[in-house]
Amino acid sequence: MKTKGTILYIGGFELPDKNAAAHRVIANGKLLKNLGYNVVFCGVTQKQVPENSTIAKEYFGFDSYELSYPKSSIDWLKFIFQANFYKKLTGKYNDTVAVICYNLPSGSLSRMIGFCGKKDIKIISDCTEWYEAPKGGNFIYRNVKKLDITMRMFTLHLKMDGIISISEYLHKFYTNKGMLSVKIPPLVDLTDSKWKYLVVKKSKPVKLVYSGSPFSLAKNANAKDRLDLIVQSFYELAQENYNFFLNIVGISKDEFLSFFPDLQNAILGLEKKIKFHGRVPHAASLSILKESDFSIFIRDANIVTKAGFPTKFVESVSLGIPVVTNNNSNVIDYLMEGKNGFLLEVKEPSKLTEKLKLVVHTSEDDILKMKQYCQESKIFDFRNFKQRTKQFLDEI
Repeated sequence: MKTKGTILYIGGFELPDKNAAAHRVIANGKLLKNLGYNVVFCGVTQKQVPENSTIAKEYFGFDSYELSYPKSSIDWLKFIFQANFYKKLTGKYNDTVAVICYNLPSGSLSRMIGFCGKKDIKIISDCTEWYEAPKGGNFIYRNVKKLDITMRMFTLHLKMDGIISISEYLHKFYTNKGMLSVKIPPLVDLTDSKWKYLVVKKSKPVKLVYSGSPFSLAKNANAKDRLDLIVQSFYELAQENYNFFLNIVGISKDEFLSFFPDLQNAILGLEKKIKFHGRVPHAASLSILKESDFSIFIRDANIVTKAGFPTKFVESVSLGIPVVTNNNSNVIDYLMEGKNGFLLEVKEPSKLTEKLKLVVHTSEDDILKMKQYCQESKIFDFRNFKQRTKQFLDEI
């Protein structure tokens, strides 16, 4: 079948499902394929692969190529300026009409902008993050990272043909600078079997789950998710004999306490109401989510959380599990109080705790209605974003 041409999707994603980036680009790839394009991926792998190998793997019906994830300083230097292999792939698929760059390092991005301009190939950024420069570690590394972020976000992205913005913050930032931007949050394919789940009424206690990586264990790292606020509030609920159970996926108890040693007593007090699962495969985390009544997370307001969009929110609603969270990124565009979740007030600990009391007191019938509402809404299915994406591509 004749297509509208090939779109090459490149970046630091690890197919088929090793990181959140992989889930995003595959869903976007399905969207583009549905619009009539042939989509080809080039990501990374932890395995050692022959350099410049143009033998394709197949993931989800897409041709896919891989570069070895950099291990040494020399490898990293090569990787952040990588462009030759991407150029080679545009030659292999000689009907390439566009290259989408997923958070590509500024060195690679600069080279690809020049190459695509000469070849009359459209170049698009899939922008999902606004990273903060690290506060600790090597002085040279910190400053190189800071320069990379500044170059990419303020200079190179303004030379692109278009921006795929994951959040309202990024969408406004680039449209205000005169860039063509389309807002696309993390998407899913609801026909995929992993999203199939029979919603049934369950008995008490109310089960909640936090799933993710709340922080880096590196020195001076900031917490992305405020799991400490969640634990402290639930400890206070436990003291008043509220009935609930909290699963924590993605971090062990020891890792949590290494970051928040002051919460040792709270963890002891929650011994029968909390379970740390540590890191588990993605399929296992979805299984725990399916057995929950609510998912929960809290994020501080900073450049990282404003510019990104929580994949965990998308996965939870898509599985039919309502979300309990605070106003972060632009989740309030999708969260409907009492229908697919609850919005938390986190500036005052007492207000946070009082709202969680309401959450754990939600009746079984109301929880069932919320789950059914989540499933029936289908708000993040990629098919709902076809028209805006088509318009974006037509305007480039």
